[in-house]
Amino acid sequence: MRLRVAEWLRNTWTAFFQTRFGCLVGLFAVRVFGGGSEAGAGDLDVGVGVMVVLLAMPGTLASLLMFAEYGSLIRFLRGQPIFDPFTTTIPDEYFFIVLSFVVSGAVALWRRDAIFLDRRDFMNLAQLPLSLRSIFFANLCAILGLAGLLTIVVNGASLILFPTAVVGSQGSLSLFLRFTAGHTAAVFLASAFSFLTVFAVVGLLMALLPPLVFRRVSLSIRFTGTIGLLTLLATSFAVPDWLKTLSIANARRAAVLPPISFLGIARTVWGRANDPFSISMNRAAIAETGLALLTAIIAYAIGFRRLFIRIPETIDATPMPRILHSFSPLALVPWLTPRSASRRACYQFVAKTLVRSERHLQFILGSVGIGLVVSARVLTSASHHRSFWTSNAPPVEFLSIPFALSYCIVVGIRLAFEVPLDLRANWIFRYWLDPSQDDARAVARRVLLGFSISWLGAAVFILTLMFWGWIDALLHTVIWMACTIVLVETLLIRFRNIPFTCPYPSFQSHSPLILVAYLSGFIIFTTYLPQLDQLSVVSPIQVWWLVSLLSAIAAALYAYRKQMLDMDKQLTFDEASSSDFW
Repeated sequence: MRLRVAEWLRNTWTAFFQTRFGCLVGLFAVRVFGGGSEAGAGDLDVGVGVMVVLLAMPGTLASLLMFAEYGSLIRFLRGQPIFDPFTTTIPDEYFFIVLSFVVSGAVALWRRDAIFLDRRDFMNLAQLPLSLRSIFFANLCAILGLAGLLTIVVNGASLILFPTAVVGSQGSLSLFLRFTAGHTAAVFLASAFSFLTVFAVVGLLMALLPPLVFRRVSLSIRFTGTIGLLTLLATSFAVPDWLKTLSIANARRAAVLPPISFLGIARTVWGRANDPFSISMNRAAIAETGLALLTAIIAYAIGFRRLFIRIPETIDATPMPRILHSFSPLALVPWLTPRSASRRACYQFVAKTLVRSERHLQFILGSVGIGLVVSARVLTSASHHRSFWTSNAPPVEFLSIPFALSYCIVVGIRLAFEVPLDLRANWIFRYWLDPSQDDARAVARRVLLGFSISWLGAAVFILTLMFWGWIDALLHTVIWMACTIVLVETLLIRFRNIPFTCPYPSFQSHSPLILVAYLSGFIIFTTYLPQLDQLSVVSPIQVWWLVSLLSAIAAALYAYRKQMLDMDKQLTFDEASSSDFW
């Protein structure tokens, strides 16, 4: 019987995609999910497999951190062998709701160009005997398919790992299923609401603005919206405690706003929504999702025809506001600008490419997002301790936050260096640069430091100064900066190409070991170094232990670099050994 049902479903699926409408849906689905390479960028196609892995990573990482908080041994050592999972986990449940909300919304913002039709689609489809209605509904089906895939991928890991960490040791299957059902309903609805809200806003802009103005405004809104989502994720740890400080009337008003209102969905499924407060949250979440769905469909339907017809009149635009065409993102840190003309030109090229190219900008925002996930998770755990902000010395949780952010940012940009921009234009670097000069490492070093230390250092110093004084702030900032500089030098030990000018690195047999090394480095950099940092801040005389460690690492890097052959140090544009990244 099962084989017959499977055979019938397969035949029905195949027959659907052989129809005219099914072919259109398949075309738009491949366009959305399959990605695509830029001209001259190489042969690597960032398709659905890579996208699934990247989207599932934040939820997986956050879920694994829950085992250290809700494990039976940890609760026994804390004196909490028995606890109410439906009450204790409210801050963490809200964190996962925000995480689902942010990831789905960010992907919808940054995949907008792959979802909505462009000039290539117009040139290929306008000449065919296809009605505009068929094109519209086919594209709408592809969009809804993307929404469903995002919802499953973003929350797939937390649906199993989070309930297992919280109630896995209780030994009750019914409790596990009830907790999982509530968590699933809340994060799924939050993810769908975020995705639909993005398309509701985009649809309204399509319906109300001229095509050229819509193109410019939507790009700016996409960038600022992504920054807003990351800010929401970074402040998610403080919202549950903030609600407790409000009056009943103000808390009731704030609780019906997304994403807070989606907590009512989880409490309803858990059977804990008997009070009017939770009932109002539940109704607000359902109403907000329905309104977003209705607005998105109506607005998109109104603006689709006008925008599709006028596609030939529009021009291409970059993913950032136009001001960046004449402004370098590192102009505010002139001390990083090289004096050599060749290095200064390469420095400006790399820095501007990171914020002009949508593909490379996604690496930066993705790495910042992962860093904020880890930081928010740490602060969510630390917020349960009242002495976190009132202790005499900075706790390890606070000190680890800039380490996590800098590691994610530096490694993310280092990964972006291997993504080529346009290989047909790298002839100018071959003709101009001297292969014997160390331009590659010098340029890459300044860019990595400019995108990490230049702005994050001021924030670290100011925040530490506000709570623990200038001595602790100075020590913590200097130690963190020294560790980040050593990290940059480690990542660039064999780097010898100008970023974005070489083909993708080839996959080699030791590539999995490189990935394991990055994960191990993350654990060391965000766990053990903050502990040494705290020891140095509490007892400044102990700073010599950390100084000795960093000096030994720097000396080892220098010795390794010195014994390398001259041919392994020269600038290269070859595919096989572009930077020995893999």
